Amino acid sequence: MMKSFVAFLSLAMLLLPVSAGAQTENNVNATGNWSVNSTGEPLANGTFRLRQDGPNLTGTYGGGGKIEGKFASNGLQVDATWSDARGNGWMTIVFGSDGNRFSGDWGRPGSRPSGHFEGSRAAYPAVTGTYHTTVGGSDAFSARHITLRQLGLDVVGNFGPGTQLNGTMSSANTFDGTWKGPNSNGWMKLQFADDSRSFQGTWGLTPGSEPAGTVSGSVRNAPANVSTATNTTAGELDIRGLWHIASSGGAFAGDTLKLEQQGRSVSGSYKNGHLEGTISSSSHSLSGNWRDARGTGVFTISFASDGMSFHGTWTTKYNSGSLIGKRVIAATPALRQ
Repeated sequence: MMKSFVAFLSLAMLLLPVSAGAQTENNVNATGNWSVNSTGEPLANGTFRLRQDGPNLTGTYGGGGKIEGKFASNGLQVDATWSDARGNGWMTIVFGSDGNRFSGDWGRPGSRPSGHFEGSRAAYPAVTGTYHTTVGGSDAFSARHITLRQLGLDVVGNFGPGTQLNGTMSSANTFDGTWKGPNSNGWMKLQFADDSRSFQGTWGLTPGSEPAGTVSGSVRNAPANVSTATNTTAGELDIRGLWHIASSGGAFAGDTLKLEQQGRSVSGSYKNGHLEGTISSSSHSLSGNWRDARGTGVFTISFASDGMSFHGTWTTKYNSGSLIGKRVIAATPALRQ
């Protein structure tokens, strides 16, 4: 009997490391794009692009920000570092058990937290931009670049001067759409990399037909130039249009804000109010002055990198408040020209 007990105890002890090791297995697949909002001093608002390789996690954000970290033994927490133009520091990210959300804190070396952030998995990558392209299968596409504009899941664009694109993004980083040229039309499917900087795809002539050719592209790094069609500079965020808004105080009353943009200069109107501001050349932020029935003051707004939402603050001599906004998707037919 004693020998049986000893054998059982020895077997149990051998199994303990296996059970402990099982707890270190990673429970999250963090690779993808994440929509992030910050409180306190913002590390970044907009999109985190994360890539996971086993327990290791790397990522990018904003204009050149980098994240490097490793999952802890619980499989949900990442202890990481951040670095950008401001310097570097520490970061802690804790993922939800469903793998579709996270929260965290960040700070500078040896300091207490500077801010807090919340993230949720984005259903699509941000593909707005201009891409160098290579096309196989036909000379129908004589242009060498595609320009895409994304609002939510909808994407419109131009393949050179004469061919228009329309389609939608899926959670698999895939653009499914149609093209229409001067003499023909058809379908196009593009598979984007997780960082949205390149794609591989196919195109055809009629719905449901076999592919007639291939197309690949990568982000174009060219000097900024002014587009007469959009009145914005290539690479700058286009914030023109209607926005649903909500304010925590008396300023910015009403529920709709209309923005107009000429390059970096922006003007806006809302219920009994008006604003004037300038977009920062180094970040997705707008700052300026406002006036309405409640008084006058200054404001600062930070836009998400996909151009679909913003968070901001407004102040007067005696008061202050917060302002949030969501783009009105229905107000975008002008992009489909």
